[in-house]
Amino acid sequence: MRPICNGQNAFRFPLNVILGTEAQIRLLRVMTTEVSGPITVTDAAERAGLTPPGARKAMKRLVASGFVWSIGGGKKHLYEISRNDVLVQAIVAMFKAETKQYESILNSIGKLVEQIDPIPVSAWLTSLPANKGDPIRVSILQDSKTIGSTVRNLQQLLQEVESKFDMTIEVIGLTRADTPQMEPESILLYGLPPDAGNSPKDTQSGGITSHKEVDQRLSETCLIIAKMIGEDSSIVERARKYTYRILGKQPDLASGDIREWRDILDEYSIRRLIQFMSSGEERAIRLRQSCPFFSVLSSNERDKITAELESKG
Repeated sequence: MRPICNGQNAFRFPLNVILGTEAQIRLLRVMTTEVSGPITVTDAAERAGLTPPGARKAMKRLVASGFVWSIGGGKKHLYEISRNDVLVQAIVAMFKAETKQYESILNSIGKLVEQIDPIPVSAWLTSLPANKGDPIRVSILQDSKTIGSTVRNLQQLLQEVESKFDMTIEVIGLTRADTPQMEPESILLYGLPPDAGNSPKDTQSGGITSHKEVDQRLSETCLIIAKMIGEDSSIVERARKYTYRILGKQPDLASGDIREWRDILDEYSIRRLIQFMSSGEERAIRLRQSCPFFSVLSSNERDKITAELESKG
């Protein structure tokens, strides 16, 4: 990139200063969409996926711009965005628009997955594209007899999403023989993770074939995890770090459900979390589809879940 040959007046073009670096944009996103009041640099850095030194440098530039205020003194510095500023309000609107578009894409794909007959055991976004224009890869787990038709049917259904958002979506069909696993960057779209909570009986019978069965299996699995949390609270901290890791790697494209889980894990007591995991309320049922605990359990913990599910028949 060629160096800038002529400077521009900061009063005339303040967005040059506000949106000067990716670090500044990440901090602005955190302060405008994730918190409603003052925040420390350390907390902002963790939420934005930045190192504390990098966050401090970027925060100083934002303070110098006049659109972020420094509150307090000594080691208790807090920072807050100037929310009444017209340009800040416009920036907030942009961040909301990018989140809305991302969630709309995921919701559209998820709804189409649910229209497939027979329904797959699970579906997940393998990873987020590195750049705009790169294909999105959706993996589905299905039994070997119907995997071919399932992939073709989903690919055909996804054409409307590809056209609407001007993107390419690739469908990857997997069976149990492929020993599929979700990577930390993967995002669950439907059902259980491919490597958690499914018994051999499901595979032998051709997979889970109805929404009711999938929802029932998710409910049973979450009840078991809730009991495990009561015995070992370290599972909660693992899940909390997982949500921050996902949001840190892709803060601008983070799933709304992951954000909800992050806030739940930050705010809920163990007792309240266990109650939520066992709840039949609409929000709890919806968030089971993206439960972060599935991705942080050890192999022994997963084996325990599988054994208990099998014992229930």
